[in-house]
Parts: sequence; C-alpha cells; structure tokens
Amino acid sequence: MQKEPIIRIKGGTKLSGGRVAIAGSSNQVTKCIMAAMLTDEPVLIKGAPEVNERRMVEDLFAALGGQVEYLDEKTVRLTARTIDKNHLSRQLCERNRIAILAAGPLLHRFKKVTLAAALGGDKIGKRPVDFHIKGLQDMGATVVIDGGEYHMSAEDGLHGAHIVMPFPSVMTTENLIISAVRAKGRTIIENAAIEPEILELVKMLQKMGADIVVNANRTFVIQGVEKLRGCELRVMPDRNQAVSFAVAALATGGDVLIEKMPHDPVYSFLNYIQRMGAEFRVNSEGVCVSAPKNGRLKASHIEVEVHPGFMTDWQQPFMVLFTQAEGTSVLHETIFEDRLGYTAFLNQMGANISLFSCCLGEAPCRFKNRNFVHSAIIQGPTALRGGEFRLPTDIRAGMCLVVAGLVAEGETRLSNIQELQRKYDHLVPKLKAMGADVELIVS
Repeated sequence: MQKEPIIRIKGGTKLSGGRVAIAGSSNQVTKCIMAAMLTDEPVLIKGAPEVNERRMVEDLFAALGGQVEYLDEKTVRLTARTIDKNHLSRQLCERNRIAILAAGPLLHRFKKVTLAAALGGDKIGKRPVDFHIKGLQDMGATVVIDGGEYHMSAEDGLHGAHIVMPFPSVMTTENLIISAVRAKGRTIIENAAIEPEILELVKMLQKMGADIVVNANRTFVIQGVEKLRGCELRVMPDRNQAVSFAVAALATGGDVLIEKMPHDPVYSFLNYIQRMGAEFRVNSEGVCVSAPKNGRLKASHIEVEVHPGFMTDWQQPFMVLFTQAEGTSVLHETIFEDRLGYTAFLNQMGANISLFSCCLGEAPCRFKNRNFVHSAIIQGPTALRGGEFRLPTDIRAGMCLVVAGLVAEGETRLSNIQELQRKYDHLVPKLKAMGADVELIVS
C-alpha cells in the first residue's frame, strides 16, 4: 500500500544567498476564472499559478460545460459559451467555497441555480455565506434552502441595489461585484474589501466592458451592462507566497531575493519587519529581505486587519518570527475568530505562546467580549525542536509549520501536505534553492 507523501525538513540551517520566483496569485486567478463565466467570448489568463486550487476551480468551470484549454502550464483559455448546467454538485462545492461565486453568472445565464450548502475551504472559523446570500437577495434573487442545497432564482434577472456590508469580506465583495456587472441598473457596495486581488478583478471586468467606479471609503459603484466581451490578463504575483518565503529566510537569520516582486502588495509587511530590525531593499530585481546583521530580531505588536492593514494570511508564518525575536510580542487577530489553533503545534516544538479571548490591541474588533480566542502573547527567543505533525487544513498554518521546521533543531516530518499544494507551487524545490535541507518523500 502506497503511503502518503511527506515533507522532511532538517532544521537549523541559515537560508542565505538564495532567490525565489513567486507564482501568480491563486487568490486572484480563481476569481478571474469564475468571472470568465460572464461572457461567451474567450478569456485568456497568463501567469496562472501551478497550484491545486486553480485546478479545482477549472474543474468546476468544466463541470458546468465550459471549455478549458491549456496553452502551457501557466496559460489557460476559458470559454463559457458552452456552459449548459446550472447545478453544482455537493462534490464540487465541498472542494472549495469559491463555488458560491458561480451564483451570479449562472443566474444571469439561466435565471436559476442550485448549489450544495456544504461549501469547503480552510477551517479557520465559521465563515458563513450569509453576506453572499443577503447581497444576492438585495439584487433580486430568491433563495430557498431545501435538502442541503441553495435553490436560487431571479426570473426577471438581477437588478442593482444599495448594499452596505456589515464587514469588508473579501469573497463577498468579489461575489457582489461579479453579480452586479450585468445586473439591471446601478449597484452601490459600501464598506467593501479593497484587497489588491479585488482591484485586479475589477481591472479584468473593465477590460470586458464593465462599468465600475472605485470611490473613497471602500465604495464600489457599478452600472450594469447587457453584455461583456472576452479579454486577456496577466495574474499578479502571489503576495502570500512572497511573505512566506521572506519569513522563512528571516526566521533562520538569513536573507532572500523575492524575484520580480513589486513593492505595493507587500509594503505593510516590509514595514513590520523593519520595525523588528530586519532590512529590505526594493529594486528592478524584486524585493530582498535580510535578518539583522548583528543581534536578533526585536519583539513587536501586530494587529491583523483588513487591507491595507497586516493581512490575516501573514500572521501564521510570522508567528515563528515572534518565537525567535528578543522580548515579548503581541498578536491581535481581528478577521477570523478561530485562527490561532496552530500555536499548539509551535508550543509542542518549544515555543512560549499564550492565548487570550480579550482584545490585545486598539484596532476595532468584531470579537470583543465574545469569548473567542483571538489574541496571543509570545515570549522569545525560544529554541524550537523538530517533530512529526499532520498539517491542519488552514493552509497558512501549514506553512507556519514548514517555517518552524526550518528553524528547529533536528528533523521535522509533515504529512497531509496536499493542503499546502493548494496554494504553494514547487514548494520543496524553491526551499532547496534558498539553501534549505528539505525533501519530498514519496514511498
């Protein structure tokens, strides 16, 4: 019987003098694939990452009847003209919660759509789709839950609406924008998310003929159009990958050049590592980060917030930096209520991390006085020891354990690595290029 593959890491080696190429953003490309359902003309996507999550969404597109053509590993042409199904099976929906983004395009095509209520994704909190459903209802959709499925209909088509979001949810913002571009009339979305990947989606839709204005104070104004055309786009670099590899180098006391990484998507990350004593430079080659030449990183206080604040997907690998920094660090997670469970693994490896349900910071927080464990105090530096772990389903927590293994003395073995492969392409070869003693074991 074939055993599942594992990643073996021998830690304690400084990662220095390496350079790493960053794939295209998986958070962007998946939403662009869904948006391609809005037109019958071909959509050409260049620079797509070679990750499992992209394949999952392409499988969904094809399962609905769409054409998916691979021109090479990083270039895909999508044609939705042949889509002839409006029912997303439980199997498709359980693989990734992005299936909910098919609702708007399919309502425009067929006036009705059915999808399973069991939506997959990282286990990092409740992550309900209430905001999505409410927004679609505001735009004229009727939604009935029956037999574990959402049955949605809009016999007269979707129409514009004035939507004030309770929280600037990223995927809800994307869903409402995708649904609004072909709705009748004007849609205003207030308190929306404004992440770089969302603005890239807006650029794509504008190329297709959409009428979208981005106003101040997190507001999108969208005038619906009757028809959209095809387009060509290139995926932006993955800022989460960039931060993960940068943290791996810094945590081991080394340095790395993130090739061709632009400054804008990672500027807030660079600000925080600079406060801790790390150095960086940005030039035509990309972004280079390096640990302090003399001494250790200094402790810091980080509050995870919506963009343009410190990103929630950065705090897990960053936690390893805190364990190696001199002094007491504090982290306050304000986006998800259940995203610090992975710290138990770090404590097993020798970290000194204490968790709290109170807000340890000044940022507005949805979880204040609600008894959710969402703050941490980290005492450092602490020596970490290798161990054997089955990676959690939170992909960034899995990457945290990879970074911890690179820092730790001894050997670390990680299983359930398919979770990492959803978002990280060629992870082991890239770490090797940075100088890590790591290998993928398949037996």
